[in-house]
Amino acid sequence: MKKKQNFSTIYLDRLPIEEAAALFNLTVDDAILVRTEIGEIANAILMELEQLARAFRTQTNRSKKSKLTDKVTQERKTCVDIYAEIKKIVVFETSSRIALRKQSAADLKFFLKPNWSITRSPIGDQIDQTIKLMLLYRANPLLVNAAQTIGIDTLMNELEANNINLSTTFKTRELETGKQAPSGSELRYVVTDSYTRFCSVIEQAANYTPNPAILDLFVKIDMLRKRYHALHPKSKDKGALAAE
Repeated sequence: MKKKQNFSTIYLDRLPIEEAAALFNLTVDDAILVRTEIGEIANAILMELEQLARAFRTQTNRSKKSKLTDKVTQERKTCVDIYAEIKKIVVFETSSRIALRKQSAADLKFFLKPNWSITRSPIGDQIDQTIKLMLLYRANPLLVNAAQTIGIDTLMNELEANNINLSTTFKTRELETGKQAPSGSELRYVVTDSYTRFCSVIEQAANYTPNPAILDLFVKIDMLRKRYHALHPKSKDKGALAAE
């Protein structure tokens, strides 16, 4: 029995926006060359993907050229660094010889665990998840007390304040670059869905209705997926969305 063709796994939500745009557009570039040989359904999805991918790249390029981009990058790095320090202290204190500190750290680790990799999310998701995280934290006096016990309450305050700054700058940049078209963050979801559907159709065609053009395109798409998969942050998380 012939071995089934499967695309390599890639976690699209972990790719920075510029790299996601590059992956989608390079895939379109390869597919356009053989669009008359991949079948009507695949070509119909390709037409949609081409339109979305080009618009996504345009918006991404506009954002990169914005005067606020450097500020967004720096403010995001500040949030990432603060959150990393919070996690580092929490993990360290779970081994404390002082029972109260150890228990407080364990409670905080349990609370943070669902959002442990929050800073690997797309920037819009990172901002929103941090807001929700801080709301839950503020609503639970036991967590606030636990943070005070191990000395990260100030860091939690800093994370909240800096995330607000990041949110404000990010939204200002989105308004600045997106007045004439949907923002890059909005387009990301729809173009990702289109890319996933296109890959699925090509994978099925490679298995059930193959021809030289489809098989060659399958190889090219898979090589791109492997290349961009290598850019993922190393992580053991199971929560990221994979495109297979």
